[in-house]
Amino acid sequence: MAPVNLLTLLSTALLAAILLWTSYQIPILVAGIRSGRVQQPRKPVERYPRVSLIVPAKDEETVIARCVDALLRLEYPREQLEIIIVDGHSTDTTREICAAYAQQYPSTVRVLLQDGSNGKPPALNLALPYATGEIVGFFDADSLPARDVLQRTVAYFQDPGVVAVQGRRLSLNEGENMLTKVAAKEDKVWFQILLQGRENLELFVPLTGSCQFVRRRVLEELEGWDESALAEDVELALTLLERDASVRYAPDVCWWQETPHSLRSLVTQRTRWYRGYMEALLKHGSLLKTPNRKTIDAEILLMGPYMMTLSLVSCLLWALHLVLVYHSTGLPPSLSSLTVALIALPLILVGAALAVLERPLTLRSLLWIPFIYTYWFLQTLISGWAFLQIVFRRPKRWQKTAKRGATDVAAGVIL
Repeated sequence: MAPVNLLTLLSTALLAAILLWTSYQIPILVAGIRSGRVQQPRKPVERYPRVSLIVPAKDEETVIARCVDALLRLEYPREQLEIIIVDGHSTDTTREICAAYAQQYPSTVRVLLQDGSNGKPPALNLALPYATGEIVGFFDADSLPARDVLQRTVAYFQDPGVVAVQGRRLSLNEGENMLTKVAAKEDKVWFQILLQGRENLELFVPLTGSCQFVRRRVLEELEGWDESALAEDVELALTLLERDASVRYAPDVCWWQETPHSLRSLVTQRTRWYRGYMEALLKHGSLLKTPNRKTIDAEILLMGPYMMTLSLVSCLLWALHLVLVYHSTGLPPSLSSLTVALIALPLILVGAALAVLERPLTLRSLLWIPFIYTYWFLQTLISGWAFLQIVFRRPKRWQKTAKRGATDVAAGVIL
């Protein structure tokens, strides 16, 4: 078979896979956009169950005090709240800062010390036996929850069928530079459109690591988290799905978190996320043994990093196809144009979705959209790197994303 024909066959297969995966996302995007701007009314709370909040912290001296202060300011009965901080063998002043809070608020704040640090899941498992709350919540050390976050969360748990609730993330430092702007807008698509669309269509709702809440009895039945997982949050959501448990996305349960400000921090974070999702797909393929709309959707969602890797391969094939066709015929390859068009389709949809969410909608607010193409290509490179780590069985390391305590002036209204 001629090289050009082989490339045409491979490109066609990749394009078909990308097109099918993209087409599946369209109804979810539409469902999310239709309700993404609807203000959620605050539900009345009939009772206030005890809530345990777990905060893993390792070398977080720049942000941990701000996080604990925010948790102590939550609009919730203090006697029904406990805060458990797990210090992951910090080498800075994190341990001393946390100990000061435990001394000042002995009935509310408790500090646990790890002998070593092997990532977030072991820290969560260490804290779970000490949690006394009916509901257990989790916040990263750079998180700043809205003051009514628990009031709104426990309202969802008034439905006895609800096992877990995932809140909506907002960026603390969106305006810091172009990278934070684009990454923050990616978060808006994920939380305000894709998760909202999944909630509306009663599809699979993944957990995202912070501002997530789970009934303690369920966590104890599951014996905590998989300590070998790089994406322990989605692993937990998949395990709950296997039990046919109800996980709700709550767009009115909001928290702010620092967006990676540098290329290095973004690559570290996303490599862990993408490899974690890829490995979760391989581990939970058995979900399709009992197919339904949620299990099928979960598998398709987990395919996301693989699809980005395929997009990268497709771009490389496009470049090779371009060279070979021009060299042999001197004519512009139509398949290459089709490749570019189909890969651009999801980016066009995402850009349009973000434009709908922006208020006020102006020409200036649309000027950033071209940067999303560069950002997308960067994401495909990261997903490709995560894929190669799996293929070559590179050791797994739970690397934390560095936090600096960056905050936009506008975000100060939540403090």
